[in-house]
Amino acid sequence: MRRLTRSELASRVGPRAPSDAFWRRAIDRGEAALGVGADAVDAAAGEEGSDGDDPTEPLDAGDIVDVGDHAFVVVGNDRTAAGGQIYRIELVADRDEG
Repeated sequence: MRRLTRSELASRVGPRAPSDAFWRRAIDRGEAALGVGADAVDAAAGEEGSDGDDPTEPLDAGDIVDVGDHAFVVVGNDRTAAGGQIYRIELVADRDEG
């Protein structure tokens, strides 16, 4: 499990990082699906460490992405026919809510 900032996520998913509008909709809905192209998936696999402990995908289930005052957790992923990934993310409930 990794904890990433929005900018760290952007560097992992390639040239078309999620926009401000994407994040606003995700926060409003409490969930979203983030598509990542095959080029970003292949690049992450190429960075795998020799010990085999490093992730081979831009995101893995359980990873957390911090977006301002909100956080999203990756709850699942599906491979696309073109070799990319679709990551399902859900908003983590605020700890201050009663």
